[in-house]
Amino acid sequence: MEQNNLGRRIIILFIIVALGFVGSYYFLKRKTTPDISGDKKNIEKNDSVATVSLFTETHDFENEAGTSTDKAASGSKSLKLSPEVEYGLNITKLIKDIPNYQNLRQINVELKCLATKKIEALYVLAIDDAAGKNILWDGKPLVCDKNGSWCTLDFSYEIKPEVAKSGSIIKLYPWNKAKETFYIDDISVQYRGIENRGETNINQNATTNFFYDFETPDGLTGTELIKQTTAHSGKMACDLTGGKEYGPIVSKTVSQVSSSVLKKVSASVWVYPLTDKTNAVLTTGITNTKGENIFWGGKGTENMVCPKNKWTKINAAFILPSDKLSLDDKINVNIWNKGRTDLIIDDLEIVYGENLDRKGEKSTIDGNSIYENKFVSQKNKPPFKTIYFNKQTINCSSFADFTPNEMYVALDFLHDKNKLEQLIHIKDGIAEIYAYLPESKEFKKISVRPMSADSLLKSKKEPDNDKSFFTPTDVTYNGDYFGDNNNEILKYNSDWRFDMKLIEHKADGFNIIGNVDFKGYSNDYNPKYYEFTKIISGRFINANQSSLIVISCNCADPVFPRTKCEHFKNIATLPNSVGVYSIEKK
Repeated sequence: MEQNNLGRRIIILFIIVALGFVGSYYFLKRKTTPDISGDKKNIEKNDSVATVSLFTETHDFENEAGTSTDKAASGSKSLKLSPEVEYGLNITKLIKDIPNYQNLRQINVELKCLATKKIEALYVLAIDDAAGKNILWDGKPLVCDKNGSWCTLDFSYEIKPEVAKSGSIIKLYPWNKAKETFYIDDISVQYRGIENRGETNINQNATTNFFYDFETPDGLTGTELIKQTTAHSGKMACDLTGGKEYGPIVSKTVSQVSSSVLKKVSASVWVYPLTDKTNAVLTTGITNTKGENIFWGGKGTENMVCPKNKWTKINAAFILPSDKLSLDDKINVNIWNKGRTDLIIDDLEIVYGENLDRKGEKSTIDGNSIYENKFVSQKNKPPFKTIYFNKQTINCSSFADFTPNEMYVALDFLHDKNKLEQLIHIKDGIAEIYAYLPESKEFKKISVRPMSADSLLKSKKEPDNDKSFFTPTDVTYNGDYFGDNNNEILKYNSDWRFDMKLIEHKADGFNIIGNVDFKGYSNDYNPKYYEFTKIISGRFINANQSSLIVISCNCADPVFPRTKCEHFKNIATLPNSVGVYSIEKK
């Protein structure tokens, strides 16, 4: 009897314990499962900020100097690190060149690495401010663990909002800490930023820009035609060959890009026709919540010059029927291969909104009209075309101690068979004479002698320019810059910013041919980015064409009057330099 009672007690105890476990299970489940049957206000809202791709670039080192042909993940070249090479090639980018750089929050890097053993190295992100001071440094270990085979590594660097300033400079490079031998190739850098969704505080007075380089499908629909092919930037583009009619679509509601009704959408895309007579159309359409079309606009290449096998940019601007729009309407931007010809498209940029005119006179020029062949230029009125001086491959090491402080004169001092002008450097009453040697493509010092600067300047006739066309602070240089036996005037002014124009003098007066810029320089070392630039014009390397010797420096003085500097600074990301530039003959 006692045994039966004991058995019953054990059974009852087991049931109580089991019920306790079941109750605990449902209690815990209720705690961890949100109650969606009650007030919806208790449900946590999704984060209203998401990251999108702002810009992507790739580097395969096929056209870079200082690379190696020993190994390559693709092509024939890669970046080689060795006991003699502690720091690899810099990828340098001005942060202001990234679309919507203010929204930059992350930089993602993917690269190929090859090593025969475990290495002690880092891939470094460094960001300097406009003064050259480092404000961010982050190094990620390079773990190449495939023992002689190429492996793919990816890194992510977080960017704080205070770092994303217009003057900042981004640098990415490998640091070979232990000075070992390994290789890097095919670096892809993706700059990602925030995109406001849902409730926004976007000011309609400012535009909202989005850039799609097709390296990732972020923000796009209909991406099945995007693949690795001929690309305007990066490696990916949209292939509309074989009769394919529609490219990717960017679809956004008005509320995603503006807090008020939009008045304008502008867009641009690069097209690469593989056949003649292409007809591609950049379109913008708007549908309401009922699916009804309330606007459609398109700008095509039918009346444009789009050469075969060459990149051409389509620009379009659409004025929207703002009185018919609501914040819930959907804006669709698309590329329509209307002619169904073979072509490739890349680098789509969209601007939602309308910039307000600056104070003063209203703008009378529509930039898109240039591409529509509607624009009629007015004499000496912008916009002007850009004329490029290209850097020449010349050894200028003998100019290493030159600064913009000194005086320089171009003069045919030797009167030899080359008929070239020599560069005369005047400092403290001493003239150093440098001549260009065409055989070795270098400048050499050939003479040093006491000489009066006044006597040299008298032998070099200064241009007599119209004071009504030129300002007192303009510096002018006469020369035959195109090598066509016609002299032009180079006008340089740095009162506010770098401003250089090429001017011709005709019977009816002076005529601005175009703005002057430079190309062919290393990294971002454009002479116009420097604080203090000195230019000397002369027939230094070609007896039939004028070139420019450009001395570019940065000044460390607290107050810099732009005419003389006491202390020069050599910034790693913008080193002081001297180069020779010429307009390339067609």
